[in-house]
Amino acid sequence: QLIGPHAVNYWFTGLQNVRTLLNDDVFTSSLWQTVVFVVGSGAFGSTVLGLAMALLMQKASGVLGKAVSGLAILAWNLPPITIAVIWYAATTTGGTFPRLLGDANHDLLYTYPMLVVSIANVWSLAGLSMIMFSAALRSIPTEMVEAAILENASATQRLFRLTLPLLKPTILMSALLMTLLTFANFTLVYLMTGGGPDNQTNILPIYSYLQGFKFHRLGYSALLGNVIVLLSSALGLTFVLIARQYRPGQVRKNKLKAIPV
Repeated sequence: QLIGPHAVNYWFTGLQNVRTLLNDDVFTSSLWQTVVFVVGSGAFGSTVLGLAMALLMQKASGVLGKAVSGLAILAWNLPPITIAVIWYAATTTGGTFPRLLGDANHDLLYTYPMLVVSIANVWSLAGLSMIMFSAALRSIPTEMVEAAILENASATQRLFRLTLPLLKPTILMSALLMTLLTFANFTLVYLMTGGGPDNQTNILPIYSYLQGFKFHRLGYSALLGNVIVLLSSALGLTFVLIARQYRPGQVRKNKLKAIPV
């Protein structure tokens, strides 16, 4: 066995790993990078892009809407290794994006590693978020929209005073789901950067993996895994507590505001 009382060279470490964790500057940096990656690209980025795409698809023609929806769903269904290869090839030296920016020798992935992997994660998850919002938009009563139009409410007023309040439960559900999926998206970041350069994308799942399987510190790696579980549970509990305030019936009866015209 690798761990436990029957492992080779077993000894009880007590709180040694906890003390190491509290004094580990790399862990502190990794924790911050994890929050940025999960909240920025998962809870916020994927949800906002999915909502924007769903709103635009309402106005798009049938052929265009189906084409864009199909591409978004395709990106969501691609394996993480395929997404990693696509974005690695597109953002490194000689890739598509450096050429579009006028400098084919510029390695965007090396210069902006967290930004690039975050965009890749948003690109991979936005299709699922779009599907959720498309279904939610179809459930909005047409008579409410027609009444707002008859009251001469502008498109912006209808969006912020009618559509978004009714979509609050879906927004929260999408943010929660994108958060959990991003937490589990170890493969994408590891294949694109391996946690580098200079630990700039060394999120907690990668840091735990490296400690356990590269540096053979299995006890410390297990402790980092426990931190990941606690952090994801805290975020999930936060979303659940917020979502209780926005039950669909309650939103429609109590939360809609009059549209000033």
